[in-house]
Amino acid sequence: ALALREASRLHAPRWGDPSLEQVAFLTAPGADSAQLLQAMYKALWPGFAERYAASLAPEVIDLSQRLGDHLAGWVLAGTTPLTLVHGDYRIDNMLFGTEAGGYPLAVVDWQTLGLGAGVADVAYFMGASLLPEDRRSREEALIREYHAQLLAGGVGSYSWDQCFHDYRRNTFGGIVMAVVASMLVEQTERGDEMFLAMASRHAHHALDLESEALLS
Repeated sequence: ALALREASRLHAPRWGDPSLEQVAFLTAPGADSAQLLQAMYKALWPGFAERYAASLAPEVIDLSQRLGDHLAGWVLAGTTPLTLVHGDYRIDNMLFGTEAGGYPLAVVDWQTLGLGAGVADVAYFMGASLLPEDRRSREEALIREYHAQLLAGGVGSYSWDQCFHDYRRNTFGGIVMAVVASMLVEQTERGDEMFLAMASRHAHHALDLESEALLS
């Protein structure tokens, strides 16, 4: 809940701010980058499957493979106003305060800062950072609180139904990260454990919410 409240404080102030697109280091989704992402994912997929398929459930592998044919369209079909997004918003990149003091939550690793749908950070966090059974039991209440915090932060004309629709659509971001990042970094034992957890959790997140219906 703390992480989602802080996410709303990142997303709400610059929600739909067109001036962000003039900031050179912030990248917004576009046709070229969408096609590049799809091509990269499909090129890296065989290596990911060779390394990890034996350790993942068949439904995880099947969904992740099918995703490759839809990635460009998935990126370009988003209609939510753009805002600042962290891009890798998960527990590994969070430091929590203690009784001795410190910020309640400090978020690190801002190299993926960009423009996108704010709820993409939320879907990524929920899929990666919670065990599936914990996510399922608390999911709607947590996302409703995030939505309420957006509205309290000044975001207008963003209904709960649209928010949850966008949340379902963005469950695929974590699968993309797991496949692409695992093939681009040095392989380690801890890395393998992390990417297996990410691929499994994010795929089951998408399956739980029937998100594949939103790809077409």
